[in-house]
Amino acid sequence: MKRIKLFLSTIIMCFISGMAANGMTATLKIMETTDVHGNFFGYDFKNARWLDSGLTRAYTYVSRQRQKFGTDHCIMLDAGDVLQGQPCVYFSNFIDTCSQHLASKVMNYMKYDAACFGNHDIEAGKSVYDRWRNDCRYPLLGANIISDKTGKPYAPPYCILKRGGMKIAVVGLLTEAIPMWLPHDLWPDIHFDDIVMTARKCVEKVRADEKPDLIVGLFHTGLKGGGNNGYNENAAEQIAREVPGFDIIFFGHDHQVCCKSIDNIETGHKVWLLNAGGGTGHVAEVELTYKTDSKAPRIETIKGNIVELKDYEADKGMLEHFSNDIEKVKGYVEETVGTLDEPICTADYFLGRSTMADLLHAVQLGKTHADISLITPLTYNDTIKAGKIRVRDIFRLYQYENRINVFRLSGKEIRKALETAYSLWTGDISGAEPHAIALAKRHDSNSYTIAAPTFLLMSAGGIRYDVDLSKPKGCRVAIKCMSDGKKFQEDKVYDVAVNSYVGSGGGGLLTEGSGIGLKDLPLRIVSTTDKDLRYYIIDYFRNHPSPLRIPKISDWQFIPLPKVQKIVEKDKEILFR
Repeated sequence: MKRIKLFLSTIIMCFISGMAANGMTATLKIMETTDVHGNFFGYDFKNARWLDSGLTRAYTYVSRQRQKFGTDHCIMLDAGDVLQGQPCVYFSNFIDTCSQHLASKVMNYMKYDAACFGNHDIEAGKSVYDRWRNDCRYPLLGANIISDKTGKPYAPPYCILKRGGMKIAVVGLLTEAIPMWLPHDLWPDIHFDDIVMTARKCVEKVRADEKPDLIVGLFHTGLKGGGNNGYNENAAEQIAREVPGFDIIFFGHDHQVCCKSIDNIETGHKVWLLNAGGGTGHVAEVELTYKTDSKAPRIETIKGNIVELKDYEADKGMLEHFSNDIEKVKGYVEETVGTLDEPICTADYFLGRSTMADLLHAVQLGKTHADISLITPLTYNDTIKAGKIRVRDIFRLYQYENRINVFRLSGKEIRKALETAYSLWTGDISGAEPHAIALAKRHDSNSYTIAAPTFLLMSAGGIRYDVDLSKPKGCRVAIKCMSDGKKFQEDKVYDVAVNSYVGSGGGGLLTEGSGIGLKDLPLRIVSTTDKDLRYYIIDYFRNHPSPLRIPKISDWQFIPLPKVQKIVEKDKEILFR
């Protein structure tokens, strides 16, 4: 028996020695959510219905991976845009401001390891994103968010995570285009450095100072393309291709699911690019295998994957844990603010005078007493029924927290901004298949939508004008007069109400369109509201007798008549059937 024990001990020692020399194969799972936009619970507070998405489903999947691989072999990340979207985040941002922020409560519960800022997190304003950051038990990263006072990053540029014997560096970056979307008072005392330059500097520092086994990018910037006013809005692929050092880049912002790898042009090293997409319908992940030995882990394989969350049930324990928060928000959004005498059909906006446009103009002009109102719609095809109007109906009607700017603009600058918008919006009526609206086929579908984003499709109130589709783009808007019949003058300066996204340069409507330099836009601002437009829409209902009769303010049409009428009706059938 002694000889047998000695023999077995010798075999075991040889096996252990072999493992130490050759290393064991281990697995690391890194998972990402992005562009959550308040979809924490898989419940749509705007439409009072459950969804097949949400962080409660993501938590089910993540929990299974932690159980399968062990918590020491799993990492959970988020790539920004948490603080805007579903009414539950608006409620936590601006209504229930004394409690712990709901976003941090949810993500702390799920045990996120790191996150980065998104542009819509900055949009909530400094007091909100600072409160959120202070409540988080994980680092919120932003290497290119720089303090004006110190010249150093306002947020940690990176963090180090140690999992399964590996040392992982996570570098966080935010799209640099914030200044053309958001008024400066929402991000005081900070600025946003060039994202590619910062990525190069930061990864060089991380490699030199930390010597990690793996470098992961966590970026709130889209894959590629886009951007106005000289900003590199979407730079994830450029960084992967041009900046050496990254092994994996998780990103967001453009709401497009992505899972691919490309080679870095300097090193030939393969870099994985993954985006879970918007609305929390997916989790992006990599499964990484590596050898452990006495010196350093050696990575063997990295494989990317996208997980569809509709195949997973919401975590019941998480829903129960947050049941009081869910009921509190339901109580807020179900509050009646007034009644409406006729339905608001948002699709009508794109075809001429509409009740939705009338409402937005009435709110902007009533609040600011401007001469002219410029608006952009944030809802494509929805109907707010006549009758009782709740808070949640207003969230359906207007999605973002834009405030109202009043600008000093000349008549010519107003017309040029409208020309730019209608150039994105209108089609060609001279061809064999005439269209009043510029159409685009939906991805993987035979249906169509308008080719440009709705938040760029600007129209005006306070003036009467025609859009002549027989003329070339750029020469289609003919302003006839002011709404009261007075002459509209191109050389006269008017007070113009416009949302703060457009007013900051968003979409280039006032910069590339009107020809006003981005740095000159703030000099044209007469005033800015303290609160967002949605707040004033709710206030408008509360302060007007019920049922509300929305005044007819928008006054424009497509011409030449009657030719264009049949084309418009055909396009309406194609777009909104």
